[in-house]
Amino acid sequence: MAWIVIVVLLLVAFGPILWLMPSRRDKRLNALRGAARQAGLAVELVRLPRLDVAPGDRVNAGGRAVDTARELAVYRLPLPRSFEQLPAWRAFRAANGLPAWPGWVFATDARPDHPRLAAVIATLASQVAALRPDVAAIECETRRIGLYWLESPGATPETVSELGAWLRNAGLALLQLDAALAAPADATSDEEPPEPI
Repeated sequence: MAWIVIVVLLLVAFGPILWLMPSRRDKRLNALRGAARQAGLAVELVRLPRLDVAPGDRVNAGGRAVDTARELAVYRLPLPRSFEQLPAWRAFRAANGLPAWPGWVFATDARPDHPRLAAVIATLASQVAALRPDVAAIECETRRIGLYWLESPGATPETVSELGAWLRNAGLALLQLDAALAAPADATSDEEPPEPI
């Protein structure tokens, strides 16, 4: 009987410590996010709305609105310079909305009516087609580009390296496009170039 009491006391004493131990999933996510930091990517957890939710799934049986947003990680790459000609935008993997690429739509709050988005679509078409299916959205801001990723169970640090390479290639392509769009304005300028100091 004394042994049973001792075992119960030990379980009560060490149970919370075992509960605080990271799970296998937590260890895997820490490895992915650590690989991202080593690759120069910033990782942030965000809530992203789902655009592909059926109307019946947006309310519960009692008629109350259901939160359809999901939490996922956004892996962002800071760019060496800001975009001067290109707008900020976000595209979701969904079927309904303002079309971007096949299977992708623009978020309506991220300037989808900007005239230079057609150049962005053309520039990134082949790269977006090659993206992993567990990437839920792409975001381009003034000075960074990011992927909203579901971090699927089969993902490894090598997967993070692939995503980092995709971000670098896409960022470079967009920076080149931005420079090309700015070049004609500079070439036709009537201003005298500044004298060297």
